[in-house]
This record gives sequence, structure tokens and C-alpha cells, in this order.
Amino acid sequence: MSMSNLTVEIQQMDNWWHKLIFICNREVSLEQLVNLNISIEVLNLNLILSEELSIIPKIKYPIYVEEIIQKRFDNRDNIYVFQHIDILFDPILQTHPIRLFENMSKQNKLIILWPGIYKDGKLIYAESGHPEHFICSEFEGEIMTI
Repeated sequence: MSMSNLTVEIQQMDNWWHKLIFICNREVSLEQLVNLNISIEVLNLNLILSEELSIIPKIKYPIYVEEIIQKRFDNRDNIYVFQHIDILFDPILQTHPIRLFENMSKQNKLIILWPGIYKDGKLIYAESGHPEHFICSEFEGEIMTI
């Protein structure tokens, strides 16, 4: 897929129930996304969550993850690009990253820079046997390999 295909998909997002695009196996830079002349806000999820969770007891992390992220959405016309999402795979958060993004994408347009791979219809993060290994074959949204 090309950047022009991504532009077409972004233009169609308003018509989707889950306004969600996963960019996988990517060779696209963040600068290329920003240069698409659309209203994009880039969010570094590792930074946002690590800062906000630092004042919350670890046992309560799962309760606050979505709330912390939702606070960043201030304009439904924006497209929010999530980069550095690795923190979501930490077992202490007890979060299913795909379900989290699906839920948030009903109200907001999201592009996820997937840090793993997309293979055989599955989103995969980390190697098998790794404590943060994650695999998901049932998901909403569009997959783009650029």
C-alpha cells in the first residue's frame, strides 16, 4: 500500500463504526503522516501513561488506563496517531490493546503505529515465550502495510 491509499482510507474513516487504522510492517515515517495535510495529533502512549500512572497505585492501573488516554481527545475532527504503544502490553496493566483501541475508535479517529507485525491475519507483538507476547486475530479496523 502507498501513502495515497492511506489518504483515501483516512478520508473514509467518518463512515466507519470503528474509525481505526493499524499501520503494520511499516516503512513509513511519522513525518510522512504529518505531511498528509490533515489534522493529526501524535500521541506517545508510553510517555503519557508512564507519567500519569506514576502517581497511581499499581493495583489500580487497569482502572485508569483508558481514562488517561481519553483525556487526550479534545477534537473529534482530529486524527490521533498513537506511537510507542509498547506499554500497553505490560501484564501489570491487564489491558487488551486491540479492544482498548476499538472502544476508543467509536468516537475518535485513530491510527495505530503497530510495533509488532501483521502476519496471516494476525496482529502480533513480541516473540512467543516473551512475557508481553500478544497475538490477536479478531479485530475491527483497517490494516495497512506501507
